[in-house]
Amino acid sequence: MSKQIAVIGLGQFGSQVAISLTQKGFEVIGIDEEDEIVAELKDLVSAVVALDATDEKAMRAVNVDNVDMALVAIGTNVQSSLLTVALLQKLGIEEIYVRSINSLQEGILHSMGIEHIVNIEEEMGKQLSSAMSSGRVGRYIQISERHSLTEVNVPKTFVNKSLKELKFRTKYNVNIVGIKRHVPHVDDEGEVRYDVEMMDTPDPNYPLEMTDMLVLLGTDENIHKFVRIGDSDD
Repeated sequence: MSKQIAVIGLGQFGSQVAISLTQKGFEVIGIDEEDEIVAELKDLVSAVVALDATDEKAMRAVNVDNVDMALVAIGTNVQSSLLTVALLQKLGIEEIYVRSINSLQEGILHSMGIEHIVNIEEEMGKQLSSAMSSGRVGRYIQISERHSLTEVNVPKTFVNKSLKELKFRTKYNVNIVGIKRHVPHVDDEGEVRYDVEMMDTPDPNYPLEMTDMLVLLGTDENIHKFVRIGDSDD
């Protein structure tokens, strides 16, 4: 029998984890207070319910006390997150993962005996700084709390393949809004120089070249996932 996992807080992070775990064959129960969010995920997660995760009676009613592990992915409402963790401990859930958004919350979680603390912003920052220092990422512009416009070198495995063939939006959940091309020319002294040209409306049939740089638009999470594709080139 597959493990039963509760994912509490179905924002971008929580919903992605719940969907991914469901796809991997786990029995997932997703919990959020918002009826609209629950309705959106009902066909993507094993089970989703709208309830207050700090309500012990409601949590027992959906058998959260029987799950093997739980993820508390609640974002900005620290009080609700901590109360939910305390309730899960009362229900006897031993393996609890918690999203933390600041050092104070992290300290409290440590004092509660929580070992699995996830800081999404910190992890993404580490991944991005690593990618930028490796030269795979060029300009990086934050355009909202969770969306960015980013320049990324073409992964080797994408060379000579077209945008249409690669299906960026479907496979990677990012949009290609431009391609920077390095076009060679010979200067007056006979030296080969490269001019940078921007394709702001990329031809879907254009075969990508090794020296191209993709201009991506998407959520930070999906862009970071895409950047990691280049890691396999090393």
